[in-house]
Amino acid sequence: MKIRWTIVRAILSSAVLLGTVFAPTRTVIFTSALTALAASPAPDAKTVLKQLIEGARKEGQVDLFLEPTGSQQVVQSFRQYLQEKFDLQIKINLDPTGRSDVKTSQAVGETMQGIPPTYDVQFDGSHNIIQLLEVKGVKRIDNLEQLLSEIAPQALPVLDKISPGPFRGRAFTFGDWIKAIIYNPKLISAAELPKTHKELADPKYKGMFALPPWTSDATASILVYNNEEALDIIKGIGANKAATEVESNAINRMLLGEFKFVDANAHYYNQYKAKDPNSPIGVAFFRDYTTVNESMYFVREGARHPNAATLFVFWTLSERGNQDFEKAAFTPSLYLPSSKTGQEIRKQIKTNNVRLVSFFDNEESMNKLRWMATADGKKFLERLSEAWRGGRK
Repeated sequence: MKIRWTIVRAILSSAVLLGTVFAPTRTVIFTSALTALAASPAPDAKTVLKQLIEGARKEGQVDLFLEPTGSQQVVQSFRQYLQEKFDLQIKINLDPTGRSDVKTSQAVGETMQGIPPTYDVQFDGSHNIIQLLEVKGVKRIDNLEQLLSEIAPQALPVLDKISPGPFRGRAFTFGDWIKAIIYNPKLISAAELPKTHKELADPKYKGMFALPPWTSDATASILVYNNEEALDIIKGIGANKAATEVESNAINRMLLGEFKFVDANAHYYNQYKAKDPNSPIGVAFFRDYTTVNESMYFVREGARHPNAATLFVFWTLSERGNQDFEKAAFTPSLYLPSSKTGQEIRKQIKTNNVRLVSFFDNEESMNKLRWMATADGKKFLERLSEAWRGGRK
């Protein structure tokens, strides 16, 4: 229980003064006062939710920077939810332009300069949000458990997974970017695919695949291998690649027969299958490590419309919100039980004994992330990134 220390100091002062006259009763007075404070009940969940709704009603709008895929459908679903559940209508301003890394850097700058946030809600990967967290640019949600119990009860049992470590109560995983092998089964069978990143470095795969320009999959190698071994593996992978291409473009080129497979996020498989069930596309996972990047929504510290913003973030964690979001954006959640795609991926991962890794799995992993921010860590990352892009060895 959180004690109001201004009240406690007043009680202490009173107890000391009273003690000069009634010394034997001083301890009793102070203990009784603390007991009374401790006995005051926590806010009722329904009351807290009602206050949030009324706060959103007064605010009248919310400014969202959303994952661009399916963002218009997501907004429409959220608008319907507010109307049907709370008889609440607010103006929803949407920026679907993408480049979340740029927006997070902008948010860091705003926070450091004391400029009011451009958005109430933003999304990004956990590896970028941590920078904004460090400058205190992400709002902590008060009455977290009470609100989740009313809006998204399925999120409570997995709170440590969807709001892990330093993000607890501040940023929430609405979906997971899960690295995968997206392949063309007309050009290569599942059995012929590399099973590990070490195998991908084998010369027999030279010229068969494309890599994205971002290096999150390469960086995660240090969670499994020692630094020098990881660097050797990534050098081999970089030397074997046919091209560096953003994931969506690489998949289109793969479907045209230019590549046999690509390194991309798993949700592209579902996205392309939704467009055309007969698309020649399959999905598999590396077994030595499969990188998970938490894709999170968060409320900005100093948000102009914090109540409406909190409603949106928690709605994405609800059964209805998660399913609506997954239908629009295809991004699975590994831990929310309502995510059908996420549950299918978990089964596949378990069947194939795939190792999932994230920099926020545990303290040891987070220490490696902290090391990467040091001078030595940055130098190593430069070498790793150069190797991933096929630079000098």
